[in-house]
Amino acid sequence: MSVPTAWKASALSASRRPAFDIISHSPDQTRALGAQLGRLLERGDIVLLSGAIGSGKTTFTQGLARALKVREPVGSPTFTLVVEHDGYDAHDHPIRLYHVDLYRIADAGDAATFGFEDIVNTADGVAVVEWPERAQPLLPAEFLAVHLSWVADTKRQIEFVPRGQRYVALVDRLHSEVVSVRS
Repeated sequence: MSVPTAWKASALSASRRPAFDIISHSPDQTRALGAQLGRLLERGDIVLLSGAIGSGKTTFTQGLARALKVREPVGSPTFTLVVEHDGYDAHDHPIRLYHVDLYRIADAGDAATFGFEDIVNTADGVAVVEWPERAQPLLPAEFLAVHLSWVADTKRQIEFVPRGQRYVALVDRLHSEVVSVRS
C-alpha cells in the first residue's frame, strides 16, 4: 500500500519541494531514522505511517518512541487500536505518544467510535497513525506522511511527504540531519 496520491499531490503543491526519501538497510537503521524524526517532534504533531504489513511501521515508531524517552516497550497496537505512552520531548517536558493502528477498522465511521479525531487533534502529545487511509475523512489538513516499502529482505525505502508548512520545515531539518550524519 502506498501513500495516497492525493496526499502526495497536496503536500507537494503546498510545499513546492519534493518528498525526501532514504533507504534503510536494517531494522536498526529504521529505528535510528525514527529516532532522528522523534527528536524533532513537538506537541500536536501528527505522523501518518503507511506501508504493507511487515514493512517497518512499528519498528520506525519504536525509534521515534525512544527519542521521546518512552520507557516501556512499544509494540503494534493492532488489537487494541490505540496505545498511549508517556515520555519526554527534546526539552525534557512531559509528552504523550499516541500510537494508533487502524488496520482492523473498516472505515472512518469505525475510527470515530473510539475518539480518533480527538487523538489527531490533541495538543498534549504526538500522534503516530498506522494505516491512516482507513480514516482519511477524519485526518487533519496538515501532517507528515511517511511511507515504508520493501526493497529487499531487511532493506526498506522510507519516504517523507510533508503537508503544511510545519511539516515542510520538519522534513527540511530531518533531511539536513540525515545528510550531515551520512557525510
